[in-house]
Amino acid sequence: MSNRSKLIKVAKEKFIAFGSKHTTMDEIAELLGISKKTIYACFSSKEELIIESIKELINEFKIDTAPILKSDKSALNKVIEVYGVVFKYVVKFKPSFIFGLKKYYPNAYEAYKEITADIVSTDVMNLLEEAKKQGEIRPDVDLELFSKLYLSGLESRLFDADNLFNDYSKEVLLEYMIINNLNSLKPVK
Repeated sequence: MSNRSKLIKVAKEKFIAFGSKHTTMDEIAELLGISKKTIYACFSSKEELIIESIKELINEFKIDTAPILKSDKSALNKVIEVYGVVFKYVVKFKPSFIFGLKKYYPNAYEAYKEITADIVSTDVMNLLEEAKKQGEIRPDVDLELFSKLYLSGLESRLFDADNLFNDYSKEVLLEYMIINNLNSLKPVK
C-alpha cells in the first residue's frame, strides 16, 4: 500500500470518527509515524485529503453494494439492502463529520453531496424505475419526488436535531425511514 493510500485510509477513519475539523494533520502524521511535511507532499491541503477520504469511503460503499445490485432479488428488496449498507456506514459517522464539512470545508462538502446524490440518482433511481416496470410500485408514483422527500440527504435527517442513532437502532431507523416509505408505493391488492 502506498503512502498516499495509507494516509487516505487513516484520515478517513479519523474524519468519520472525530469529524474533519477536530482531526488534525499532526494527529494523522503521528498515527502513521511520519511528518506533516510528508502528508503535504501527497496532498496540497487538508481539504484535498478530506475529499480523497470521502471518495475512498464511497468506493468502499460501492464495493459493498455491488453484490446487492447484481443479485436476483426484487428491485425493492435491493433498494432496502442498499440502504442497509448506507445505514451501516452512516452509523459510524459522528454528526460533526457532516457539519464540519459543511462549515469548514465547503469544497469537500460539495464533493460529498455530489457523490452521495449520484448514488441516489443513479443506482437507487434505476432500481426504483425497475420496480415500477415490474409492478412493485404503483404506476402513478412520482419517483423523483419520492427520492427527494425520502432518500436524498438522509444523513442530515438522521443527525439534524439529534443523532437518532443514539436513541434507535439502525434496523428501526431503516424500517421507519426507508422500508415503510417504500411499502407505501406498492400497489393496493
